[in-house]
Amino acid sequence: MKNRKRIAVIICDVYHTYQQRILKGIIQQAHALNYDVAVFTMFMNFDEETNYQYGENNIFKIINYDLFEAVIYIPNSASKLAQRELFDQSLKTKCKAPVIALEFDEPQYYNVGVDDVQGFDELVSHLIEHHHLQDIVCLTGFQHNMQAEARLKGYCQAMRRHGLPINSNNIIYGDFWVAAALDLAQKLASGERPLPEAVVCVSDFVAMSLCNRLIELGIRVPEDILIAGYDAAKESSHNVPSITSYSRPLTGMGMQAVLKAHELLTGERVQPVSEDKGRLITAESCGCGEDFALRLIRHQKRIRSATDYADLYNTSHMAESLNSAKTLNMCLERISGFLYLLHGMTDYYLCMCDKWDDYECEENNGTDYREYTDTMRLRIKVKDHDGAIVDEPFDRSCILPALFEESVIPRVWYFTPLHFNERCFGYEVLGYGTQPLAFDKLYQTWTSNLNNALEFVRMRNIYNSMHQRLYMASIRDTLTGLFNRKGFWRYSAEMFAKSINTGKPFLVIAADLDCLKLINDTYGHIEGDNAISVTANVLNTCLNHGEVCARTGGDEFVAVGCADYTEEMIAQYLNNMAQSFKWYNSTSEKPYEVGASFGYVCKTVTEHDSLQEILDEADARMYANKVERKKLRL
Repeated sequence: MKNRKRIAVIICDVYHTYQQRILKGIIQQAHALNYDVAVFTMFMNFDEETNYQYGENNIFKIINYDLFEAVIYIPNSASKLAQRELFDQSLKTKCKAPVIALEFDEPQYYNVGVDDVQGFDELVSHLIEHHHLQDIVCLTGFQHNMQAEARLKGYCQAMRRHGLPINSNNIIYGDFWVAAALDLAQKLASGERPLPEAVVCVSDFVAMSLCNRLIELGIRVPEDILIAGYDAAKESSHNVPSITSYSRPLTGMGMQAVLKAHELLTGERVQPVSEDKGRLITAESCGCGEDFALRLIRHQKRIRSATDYADLYNTSHMAESLNSAKTLNMCLERISGFLYLLHGMTDYYLCMCDKWDDYECEENNGTDYREYTDTMRLRIKVKDHDGAIVDEPFDRSCILPALFEESVIPRVWYFTPLHFNERCFGYEVLGYGTQPLAFDKLYQTWTSNLNNALEFVRMRNIYNSMHQRLYMASIRDTLTGLFNRKGFWRYSAEMFAKSINTGKPFLVIAADLDCLKLINDTYGHIEGDNAISVTANVLNTCLNHGEVCARTGGDEFVAVGCADYTEEMIAQYLNNMAQSFKWYNSTSEKPYEVGASFGYVCKTVTEHDSLQEILDEADARMYANKVERKKLRL
């Protein structure tokens, strides 16, 4: 279908429950309304500046906002404020399309969120109504954070509605992760704070950290204290004890983001493709959980498919296979051979920077290798399971040629970075057809193998290039750039064999610089080197049929060739060299003249001929010429 509208999604750490549930809603609703979706994300999201994190963050630089009718932005998926500030700045200065931000109440965005007040109220009400508790501590997140304040408001609302007093000492601001939970656990275990009947936490990660640390310190959960979390992260159901939580309608929030974009673009209000309501999930941390054995069985059934793919990966020897590839094309072939490990994958594109392995750019400009190139190259192309190794250049501004290809169904693409530390290789694009899927941790490991393999190929290329340079230096004369004796013997043998195989005449020209010792003794070795360089230049420029020229001694030169030589051609060669010397001597203003004696042999050779004998014959003729020239100078 032509002219299908596109929505870009900016999100971090796709494999977490929060992000995956939001993406499921975005994809389902986008498919229903016939929108393509491009998801830009990285694998790692550390709250620190490292070379590796720079390489991860680079993926967001490829976004061309002009290609999208709307942008959905999930700022809470970014763990660090600095990253969110970069997103905000980029969206503010580069994006003309409407931006729908999830749970981020800023005036420059259209905000879509979840009613955490009612959700937290229901969670706290369960502790009050079902467990008959009154002394409940609320460990919320950062002060003034929208989600933290909304959940605190839900706590206060539930307490008031049930006629319970709100003790300011029972309200604790913390974070969404670990530090505040560990601090509270230590205070409760030491007696610095009295042990409440329950603690309701701003997130499941806080609840798990608190619960597990209390148990380590000798306080039983739920016998001594009840713990509840929020968000229903899948990790909370795997914890021992499992964590009572509240499942927020994140899938519905993703749907609402697409519906808001659709309304802004068309003016049309439509209903979501399905209903998603929040719900309380009781578990062992409040004493309401199901039997551990039943929970284990259910968990095992749920992960069976993922485990199967992990087992396939673990027995594939993917890393070893990729790292042994000697060329990029060989590596690409092997990469395509491991695509079967990506569960549910239907589409895959590997986009690489132009000259991605050019180490000279690093030597000339230390930042070139850190950025995407203006021209990218599509190297692996898989669409609907049909793929090939290709080499198709495209302008980076179009992001991916497949964005512009006709498709009967709407598509979803996941753009992820390819890099080794801060060195930018390119990016991958992954698609799942009509399935509302997002990649998991296995894809991160799979891609890590690609990054390491590409670095292996790059370093191998550098080694081979340096080895070639060193070898070429070993067979070249440093003063003249002609082949030295070692290089001459290698290439003269090749030229001799070519003459035998083709039947074309074999030519040897031997040359000897005149009066080099006199020039050295009279004017110094610098002038002697100049005379040598002049002779080399004459020999190299006056031969034009692919001859190999070499400096085989201090003042000795040899040229060999294989071509359709005639006596007239050779006479022209010698005349050109004589004229070249004459021109140099008339313009150099040197107190000496540069000249050389020549001898040549040109004949059709067979396997019964000897290269050394032909060289000796040319050398003998050169010395005869040298004697004649010396007589003329006397």
